[in-house]
Amino acid sequence: MLRVWQVLCSLCLLLKLSQCDQPTNSSTFLSASSSSNSSTNSSTNPQILDVAIRTQRDVSRPIPIDQLTVAGLSLNSLFEVGGYTQESLGNLSSLLYNGTQAIMVDLYWNEFTSVWQLCPAPFPQNMTYNMNSNVNVTWENRTYSCEYGFTTDNVMDALASYIQSTNTDFQANFMHLLYNLKSIHYEKSNRTTELENIYLPRSKTVVVGNSSLIDTVAPISSYLFTPDVLNSFRARGSANYSSYQNFYSRSNFTMPSLETILLSEYKRLLVNIVSDDTVQSRRSYEISDQDRRILFFEDTLPIDAMNTTTADNYCNQVFSYRNTVEDFDNQTLSTHFRYAIDNDNEPFTTQSLRRYVRCGLSPIFNSTSYQVPATNQSISQNKEIVKDYIPQLFWSWAPGQPLVAENSTANRSSSGNVAYKCVYMTPDGWEIGNCYTEHQIACKNLTAPNDWYIPIHERRTYFDVDRNDCPPGFNFSLPRSSIEMLALHNAIQQQGATFPVWIDLNDITVETCFVSGGPYAECPYQRTVTTTKFVKMIAPSSIVALVILILIFLEKTLRKDHLQANRKKYWKKKISEHYSKHEYEGVPS
Repeated sequence: MLRVWQVLCSLCLLLKLSQCDQPTNSSTFLSASSSSNSSTNSSTNPQILDVAIRTQRDVSRPIPIDQLTVAGLSLNSLFEVGGYTQESLGNLSSLLYNGTQAIMVDLYWNEFTSVWQLCPAPFPQNMTYNMNSNVNVTWENRTYSCEYGFTTDNVMDALASYIQSTNTDFQANFMHLLYNLKSIHYEKSNRTTELENIYLPRSKTVVVGNSSLIDTVAPISSYLFTPDVLNSFRARGSANYSSYQNFYSRSNFTMPSLETILLSEYKRLLVNIVSDDTVQSRRSYEISDQDRRILFFEDTLPIDAMNTTTADNYCNQVFSYRNTVEDFDNQTLSTHFRYAIDNDNEPFTTQSLRRYVRCGLSPIFNSTSYQVPATNQSISQNKEIVKDYIPQLFWSWAPGQPLVAENSTANRSSSGNVAYKCVYMTPDGWEIGNCYTEHQIACKNLTAPNDWYIPIHERRTYFDVDRNDCPPGFNFSLPRSSIEMLALHNAIQQQGATFPVWIDLNDITVETCFVSGGPYAECPYQRTVTTTKFVKMIAPSSIVALVILILIFLEKTLRKDHLQANRKKYWKKKISEHYSKHEYEGVPS
């Protein structure tokens, strides 16, 4: 019985291991915040915001990073309000977690001290400062409040902390660090000696700042996507290019996809010199070869940094495309890293912000104040504007989405079935819809991502969409970039289709994990176990366990200990026979 028990236990263990030893995603699944079913939800809800950010990132993974739309802010706008101090960085962490993916920084080359600093004015060196002391310093008729020990290291430490805490497949995104280079410059004149007596350092020990550009990014150097990494990617060639990469390789400037950067190169951020307004003099900074190996400059990374007027003209051109796919192709293949940067004279509005994002621009908040639409009041950059401006920052989702409303009766199918788990396209962007309602579907050209076809005479529920519903060379798909989104919107209008139109996106298998690939596509962050799969997994182990329990029961109830009883009778008989033949008197010697 003991041997049988051991064999059965071993069998049970093997069966369990065979069920568990399946390939799983290497990422740790961090439980996604579930969106509420209440109609009061909006994308300013942190839970819904997380889902919206992650979904847009996931669908854009095949897209080159120069075509991605991100949102960011200028730290200068924070410093202008709160001073050039560590305290002004207090909101940076929360802004990063709320979707900020681009940071713009003004760097000043101090010709007196030969270091890069954040404060726009030099510190008089004939004074003794505490590293944490705030000083009012004046330069070129302007006065600034600056913390003496405040340097780019403080900014990079905040970025490094955020990157480390989100460095998983589930949370990681790709960020842009934009530098504007400027000078604290003085001309040779009768005042030169006077200025040098005031601002030249008495010794190098009292100088605070970074002596080179690469030193400014030292705390995050291991996370940087650099020109060296880019050259290595290009050197590997196009042997393993996907259809998306083959399309974008037609550009004269080939960049890796978001998926390649995050999951193959394991990089999180690039540093781009957006503008160089340093004054050339014998005391100016000389860009080194090492700088060019780590940072991107205008001649190594083409960008379009636009003010709001130029951005308006750009969007007017993009929105004017009506007839040809070539217009959208040319737009994506000829323009790279497109930024719209506002200012105090022309700050973003919710309407202009939405427009810039949808035409493929990455907005950078650079103004020190904004209008709150509800009250028409002007306020500084803080959390108060988040609820009004963040819903406009997605080229994909309509404002307030993804809003799950399973209890809603809107768009209820004729069969009465309701499953608000699928996504369709509306004039305002993506929205959650009932998978059982019938709509037209979006078909994308397999080799030309801006070429869309909508079978206007066919309507399907999301569950009924079949590969044969799209013509040869097309498949049921979804937009993966802002330009693709515009191309689809244009195709719907030009082909006489009607909104809404199903796109290939749903969270059927795991709530708030939106995936493409039809209703059976699995979430990459969590192994999906359906009821059928669960039954198949536990059935063998359950049967073995049941057999073991039955055998144990039978052993306990039916066993009579015959073996032990026979043994006792046998030895008693043998001992009696022995004593009868050998009678001893006294103690045997």
